[in-house]
Amino acid sequence: MEEVVKDRKKVVFFLFLLLVILNADQMVMSPVIGMIEKEFNITDSHIGLVGGVFSIVGALISLIWGYLTDKYSRKWLLVSSILVGEVPCLLTAISSSYGEFFFWRVLTGIGIGASFPISYSLVGDLFSHKERGRVVSVLGLAATVGSIMGMLVAGYTANIFGWRIPFILVSAPNLLLIPLIINILEEPRRGASEEGFSEAGVEYSYVTKLSDYAQLVRVKTNLLLFLQGIAGTIPWGAIPYFMIEFFRREKSMDLNQATTMFLLFALGSIVGNIVGGFTGEKIYKRSKKLVPFVSAITTILGVFLTVSVFRYPYTSEMSNGALGFLTFGILGFVAAAMDSYTGPNVKMMLLNVNEPKDRGRIFSIFNLTDSVGTGIGRFVGGSLSVALGTLGAALEVTAYFWLACGFLLMLSAWYFEIEVEALNKKMRALAMERANQVVNVETGDEQRE
Repeated sequence: MEEVVKDRKKVVFFLFLLLVILNADQMVMSPVIGMIEKEFNITDSHIGLVGGVFSIVGALISLIWGYLTDKYSRKWLLVSSILVGEVPCLLTAISSSYGEFFFWRVLTGIGIGASFPISYSLVGDLFSHKERGRVVSVLGLAATVGSIMGMLVAGYTANIFGWRIPFILVSAPNLLLIPLIINILEEPRRGASEEGFSEAGVEYSYVTKLSDYAQLVRVKTNLLLFLQGIAGTIPWGAIPYFMIEFFRREKSMDLNQATTMFLLFALGSIVGNIVGGFTGEKIYKRSKKLVPFVSAITTILGVFLTVSVFRYPYTSEMSNGALGFLTFGILGFVAAAMDSYTGPNVKMMLLNVNEPKDRGRIFSIFNLTDSVGTGIGRFVGGSLSVALGTLGAALEVTAYFWLACGFLLMLSAWYFEIEVEALNKKMRALAMERANQVVNVETGDEQRE
């Protein structure tokens, strides 16, 4: 049995660090799309296909990892996922053809997809349902910071060293951290933070079956959040993936300017993620049904702000120079903050309506729906760019998918509070039943003595 974790902050810090580096792999390609296309003589459509398959295959494989997460040691599964993700990313640097490049990128996606259910399963057992908002925000922030780091590494080094070296720079650190994970990372006891179990001090027991997957979609909050994950991540797949290239082609920025502009947008995403997680936790304590409702409102507002970004009449020849650059950056910052508010709240909602024994699988399914949307978004973004003739028009079309996301979040407000209370009631009953079993066993032992 796993021991009680003494320092929860240390575990969260480790997960944050590992996920930052692992997610840097995901977006390191974005600033060097033009270089890769030129070397391999390919188009945006080919690049979109790489990004799409990268996300979808990784998500499909994560279904297996989600099942394993609910049965076996999460620490060793995490080590395995890092190896599966980082070694192929390292080998991407030696690709000599589009086919090899495609192969290594798909393998990298498997590792990233595997880490998702493991991380959120650990967090669910470390913190109670009233504490998870801010912690989920931190893990969500890791994905954002990692994506930014990957873009910055490539954006600021590719002009000097070429497009290959950035893949080495973002993959090597996690390989060096593996010994620390093995020796330092503590794994929590499953169910330790659930209502009833945390007070009674008894162990949560369970049996994991493949047939349980069918039960998960019967929770209406799960189903609605899965669907919004597909719709909402189509723009998340396309927009960040092609953003730097959009700045270069259609706003006449050089690579350094485009990377800096992306950084301003990314900082907005970080702020939105933090505000979303901390604000969502406070709203949750007052009214659970308002959590999805507020997320829906911010998502819908984010659509119109994002569209205004692609229509903003910025050019490098603008007479106001630096002021125009800064104004464009502020608009992007605000739009990205609004778009990012929802992410941590969706993950917190999933944690709070599912049992500990189901969380690895529920997040593997969510990762599947999330990644299907992301993968489709990248492919659609690349294909629309070719069809419409401009990246800006293509990315604007994908942004409208967030409207469907907002509608589904509003629907989930009808069910979320009811299903949270149902789970808490069930966990208290299970804890009491388990405590009675322990008392009966101890009483029987005393009578035999």
